Amino acid sequence: MADEKKIAKEIDSNINYIKAKLGVGESFDIVFREYKVGRKRAASFSINGMTNDVVLSNVLEELTAYNQEDMTINTLDKLFYSRATHSQAKLLTTMNDAITSLLSGEMLFFVDGAEQVIVLDARAYPARAPAESNIEKVTRGSRDSFVETIVFNTALIRRRLRDPNLRFEIIKVGTRSQCDIAVCYIKDITNTELIATVKDRLNNINIDGIPMAEKAVEEYIVGGSKWNPLPKVRYTERPDVAAVHLLEGHVCIIVDTSPNIMILPTTLWHHVQHVEEFHQNVVIGSYLRLIRLVGVLLSLILPPLWLAFVLSRQLLPESLAFLGPQEPGIIPIGIQFLLAEFGVELVRMATVHVPTAQSTALGFIGAFMLGDIATKVGLFGNETIFYTAVAAVGAFATPSMEFAMAIRLFRVTILILVMLFKVPGLLGGLLAVFLLMLTTKSFNIPYLWPALPFNFSAMKDVLFRLPIPNKILRPAVLKPQDQDRLKSADEQKDTNKNKGNKNK
Repeated sequence: MADEKKIAKEIDSNINYIKAKLGVGESFDIVFREYKVGRKRAASFSINGMTNDVVLSNVLEELTAYNQEDMTINTLDKLFYSRATHSQAKLLTTMNDAITSLLSGEMLFFVDGAEQVIVLDARAYPARAPAESNIEKVTRGSRDSFVETIVFNTALIRRRLRDPNLRFEIIKVGTRSQCDIAVCYIKDITNTELIATVKDRLNNINIDGIPMAEKAVEEYIVGGSKWNPLPKVRYTERPDVAAVHLLEGHVCIIVDTSPNIMILPTTLWHHVQHVEEFHQNVVIGSYLRLIRLVGVLLSLILPPLWLAFVLSRQLLPESLAFLGPQEPGIIPIGIQFLLAEFGVELVRMATVHVPTAQSTALGFIGAFMLGDIATKVGLFGNETIFYTAVAAVGAFATPSMEFAMAIRLFRVTILILVMLFKVPGLLGGLLAVFLLMLTTKSFNIPYLWPALPFNFSAMKDVLFRLPIPNKILRPAVLKPQDQDRLKSADEQKDTNKNKGNKNK
C-alpha cells in the first residue's frame, strides 16, 4: 500500500494520527480513552456499538492493574504476554492494519514507548438469531439458517462438518469498505486449481466497496458474458445445503453482512434440486424431483407452444382441434400473454415490497380483480389466464429464484418470437435457449453436465433421488482430490482399533 505508516514510539503521534484519520470528535461513534499503566501513558480506541463493553472492561482492568515498579521496561510485552487475558489478542506494527482492525470492530490499545499496538477482538456485532429460511422451507429438517454475521455463519457450517481439513480463508474486498469474505472449502477434497482460481479472482477485485454484498462479488468472479441471464452460482440460506456441497468438492463464499452463501461451480441441475427431496423416502423424493423438473419445463414451453399451435391451426391434427380460444377477447392472443406476464411480474414484485399483513389482500386483488374481472370484460381469454397460471406455478416451484427469473425471461422472449414467426419462432427460440445453456460454463464446468457431456451414473443422480448409501462417488466434473466418500484402509483400521480398545 502507498502509506505504510509504522506505529511510532511516541504515543501522542499515534493518537493524533488516528484522531485525524478517523475524525475523532466529528464522528460520535469513535470512542477514545486515556489510561495510566504504571508510570506509562496508554490510550485505547474502539467503535461504539461494535464491541462487548463487559469483556473490554474486564480486559482493561487487567491491563491497567500494574505496580509502577513493574512497568519500567518492556511494558507492552509484559502487558500482552502476562495481562492481556483475552484469548483473541494480537500485536500489530503498522497503522494501516491497526485502523482496519479498529473499523472491523476490534479495540486498539497503545502504550507510550512501544512500536506496536495491542489489538483486542471483543466484537459484538448487531446480529439476529438464526431462524428458519423464508426461501428454502422444508416440512422436515433443521430450522436454522444463515444470518448477516460472518462468524455466526462459519460456526453453523463448522457445527455440521467437524473436519480438521475444513478451511475458512478471509479475504478483504473494497478499498473503502474492507468487507470480510470467507472462502470455504475442505482442503483434501476440493480441487486445488478451483480454490486458487476463486481466491485469485477475489484478490483482483478493485472497487471502493461492495454494498450489494454477494451479488457484487458474483459479478466480479464469474467468467463469461455478464449479459447471460443463466445463474452460474447457487445461493443458499441453509447450512446443511452448504455442508453437502462442501463434501462434494464445491467452494462456498461467505460475504459478511449477507445471509446468502454462494456455492460454486454449479450446473443447471443444481438449480432445480431442493433439500425437501432428501428428507423424504427415496421413491417420494424421486417423485417430487421429477414433478419439479416437469413443472420447470412447462413453465418455459407451455404458453409459447400453445400460442404457436393457435396461430398455426392448419398444423394441428384432428385430435388437437379443441386447442384455441373459445372466446378470443378484444386483444390479440399474443399481446394477451405478454400483458398477463407483465401482470404476474407486477403482482410478484408488489408482494415482495408490501408488508406481510397486506400480502394476502394483494394476492386477492391480483387473482380476482386482475384475473377474473379481466376475463369477464373480454380483455383476456380463459385459456390465456390458465396457461399463464400454470407457467407461474412452475416458476414458483423452482428452488433457485435466479434460475426461475431466467426462465421467465426466456419464456417472454419465445412468446415474442412466436408472435412474429409462429412455429419457426418457437423452434428458433428453444434452439437459442439450448445453445445458450450448451455454451455456458461455471468456472469451466459445462452447464448441462452430466447430460452434455453425458455421464450415465451422474445423470441418474440428478434425475432421481438415489439412496444416500449408494452415493459413494463425488461429482467427477469437479475433479476432487478424494473421489469417494469411503474411509481409507488406514482410517478404517484405526477406527476398528479404537473400537476394540473401548470394548476392552
